[in-house]
This record gives sequence, C-alpha cells and structure tokens, in this order.
Amino acid sequence: MKSILITGGTGLIGKSLIESISGKGIVIYVLTRSKARSENNIHYINWSPDKGKLDLSMIPRINYVLNLAGASIDGSSWTASYKKKILDSRVNTTKLLYDKIKRLKKMPDVYIGASAAGYYKKNTKVKQTENDKMGDDFLSEVVKKWENESLEFQKLGIRSVILRIGLVLSKDGGVLKKLYPIFKLFFGVPIGSGSQLISWIHINDMVGIIESSIKDKKMQGVYNAVTPQVVSNIQFTKELASVLFRPRYPQFIKAPSLIVRILFGEQSSLVLKGLNISSKKILDSSFKFSFSTIERALKDIYHK
Repeated sequence: MKSILITGGTGLIGKSLIESISGKGIVIYVLTRSKARSENNIHYINWSPDKGKLDLSMIPRINYVLNLAGASIDGSSWTASYKKKILDSRVNTTKLLYDKIKRLKKMPDVYIGASAAGYYKKNTKVKQTENDKMGDDFLSEVVKKWENESLEFQKLGIRSVILRIGLVLSKDGGVLKKLYPIFKLFFGVPIGSGSQLISWIHINDMVGIIESSIKDKKMQGVYNAVTPQVVSNIQFTKELASVLFRPRYPQFIKAPSLIVRILFGEQSSLVLKGLNISSKKILDSSFKFSFSTIERALKDIYHK
C-alpha cells in the first residue's frame, strides 16, 4: 500500500485532497503542530519547524510528499513580523522536510511542492508562462525563495513537481468564503479599476492537478495551476453576483483604489494588481480541467 506525507493538511487544499484520496488505498500521514493522533484512518504526526523537530521513523515507507505548508498571505496585516512569518513558514518548513527526507533509506517517488502565481509580474498584457521572469514585489521574492528550497529535492533523485497556484475557488475557504457575506448583503462591487485580471482555479481541479502529479510520471518541474480562462475583476464580480442572485450595479460603482490602499496597505496589491497566467503547460500534460469557465465553476460551487 502506498503512503503520502502531507504538510499543510489542515488548510483548504490539504483537506480537500485528503477527502478525495481517502479510501483509495493510500495511507495518509499529516504533519501537525498539535498532538499526534490517528483519526478516520489519517495519522497525524507532531512536528515543530521552528524548533527543527520532525521524526519520520514511524512511517515504514513514504511514497509521495505533498508540501502545502505556509502562513496565509491574507491572514493578517503585512507588518514586518508577519511578512517574516509568511516567508519562514514556507522556507524553513521546506528546509526541515528536505533535511529529514534526505536521511531516509529509500527516497519518495515524487515530491509535490506548493508555490504561488504571485511569482510573476503583475498587470501584464501577455500571459505569463513558467519560463517568464519573476516579479519585483514582496510575494515574488517569497515564492522564489520557497521554490529554491523545493528544487533541492531534485538533487535527491526525486521526481519533483512545483505548482504555482492561482486564486483557488471554494465555498469552504479562501476568497469566496470572505466574499460570500459581502455579496449576500448586496455590497459586492468591483475593486479599483476592475480591469485587473484574475487567474483562478476550482478547488476540484486543484486537487485533480495534485493527483495527476502523483500518477503522471512525465510531470516534472514547474506548472501553473490555473484554468485557461483569465477573467477581469469586473467579470468575476458580475458572475458571482449573478450566481448568488444579487443585482449587478452600474459599472461606475466600484470600491476606490485609494480607500483599499488606506485600509489594507501593502496587502492591497492582492486585489488591486492582476495576474495574467498561462495554463498551456498543464493543458499539455495528461490533466484535463473540469471547470474551465468562471460561470460553470461558481454554479458548481453554489448550486450543485
């Protein structure tokens, strides 16, 4: 029986992946900062990246590694201390994971590392591919350092896949969970100019890409985990309002950029700057999208 080791298993993507693979003949081990335990055939192993604590000796054999660890980029204001937490929670956890795995007698078959579309330059007219240069802001620097640590696994002879993840759509977490009450109260409007582009992915397709990365031995290197359709903030707002049966306001009604910057500071770049990301490479693999339009994705999330 195969086994998978997961960091960040209690986050949105991790929980969705676990739900998908449970009962499929894969033994699931999840690294957690809380007490070690076993629940519903899932084995939780305590670790402390801050103290360099991780013991993998209780796992007979690790076939797959999925590294999703990382503090939320919109979980708090971007103070100097929280920016350090965003970086350390990605880089230091990956370093520790590498250090422990390289000591195993038998290497895993594949390492899958989460990354982010925030790697790229913002507001580009041309879709950014995996070969394009990084941006010049805080998130780009974080992603670059994060990916550098993940690339170390290749040196161990482990097939490695790095997924630059776009905006993940799910009613159980992420942006939609935060937007839902706003739209239900009739306050859902475009932000800033509304022309900024959004590269997104349905949670089911995100899980599907991870599963494909495990199964498809030809997959290796960096992949953009985004759907082919890129939408503007205005289009996204209209589709979400429609799906939630809320009115579409006149196009001139928007949340002003200045107010957003005052309220959220540097973090406002998450909504005021667009990402135009290509999905060609993942489309050329064996993976097939189930939700390639924003209308279909939102209808599945709220009306299935």
